Amino acid sequence: MESVRDPFLATRGAASRRIVADDLLSVDVAPGSADGMVAVSPTGEIDCVTAPVLRSVLLQCLTSGCTQIVVDLAAVTFLNSAGLTVLAEAHHRAAADGIHLELRGGSRTVRRSLQITRLRVLMASPGS
Repeated sequence: MESVRDPFLATRGAASRRIVADDLLSVDVAPGSADGMVAVSPTGEIDCVTAPVLRSVLLQCLTSGCTQIVVDLAAVTFLNSAGLTVLAEAHHRAAADGIHLELRGGSRTVRRSLQITRLRVLMASPGS
């Protein structure tokens, strides 16, 4: 995958891309397995320094014409209130635009932060 500064719009048929914020965070964006779906996979730490990068990626996905965004948090090693805020904002924007935003994966620590803030329930996959 190629390192770039600007996220691509996966629903327009582009190949997978990696957005590199710095040595703390990279974000992979790829077309999903279903039509209209975009998979967003951050790797590393999401804090007050790196959260704006994730926000930018999610906002570009939200305006790309997709119908579903799946955020895979399996490779996130740290998630603080700045990252939680980005996820909450993205959820509200997605809901207002009729886009399904779903969270998957995450370490025990990341899942705990999502459970405490109720974001895990808010953005759970159907049937989970």
